[in-house]
Amino acid sequence: METMKIFFVILLAFIWQGISTAQECGFYNLSEGMVTAYQNLDAKGKLSSTNRLTCLTVNKDGPSTLYRMKSEFADAKNKNQSTREYNMKCEAGKFYIDMQSMVDPKSMDAFKGMEINVDSKDLIYPAVLSAGEVLPDASITISAATGGVSLLNLIINVTNRVVAGTESITVPAGTFECYKITYNVETKMMFKIFASVTEYVNMGVGNVKTETFDKKGNLSGSTLLVELKK
Repeated sequence: METMKIFFVILLAFIWQGISTAQECGFYNLSEGMVTAYQNLDAKGKLSSTNRLTCLTVNKDGPSTLYRMKSEFADAKNKNQSTREYNMKCEAGKFYIDMQSMVDPKSMDAFKGMEINVDSKDLIYPAVLSAGEVLPDASITISAATGGVSLLNLIINVTNRVVAGTESITVPAGTFECYKITYNVETKMMFKIFASVTEYVNMGVGNVKTETFDKKGNLSGSTLLVELKK
């Protein structure tokens, strides 16, 4: 369960800072110095953690535009803070997010000294979204072994990604016209954990609101945009 929590915090934060990109990726608009901040809430609406994202640099690399990002996490009491930097890419009107970058390095501490193999399929977002559109699946498999003996397989599959429509969403940072995107996430390790996700995306800002549900359809958490500085 903790692996799923880590995945969702990082996944939602990375996707939605990353989806606000440059003009060649459509009408997304990520620029150097842009900041978005989020509150992560539990099933009862109580603050569980925060995440502040800053675009450090935007650079061209051949046909690609590369973005250097900084992510700052903290718990509800503004303690247990952590900071990390990562890259994202826009190319040919599509935005690519490396699934490997969404796995918290701390979750891999138990496997130090082991042989780690990673196989991933990027999350892809097209420059233009439309109601009813089906988006590509994404996945990552992390295998740990020692002496050639397999000890662990962590598999995360993101499937059934669909643009369900449009909706006006109000959050602490304001009111935004959004695309509603739904998808499923299944994590397999010692056992399977299933969740469904509904996210609301504004094409000039990125993620505005995200809701995560368990396999019974009960709300297990949400993420809200609370600050926007362009």
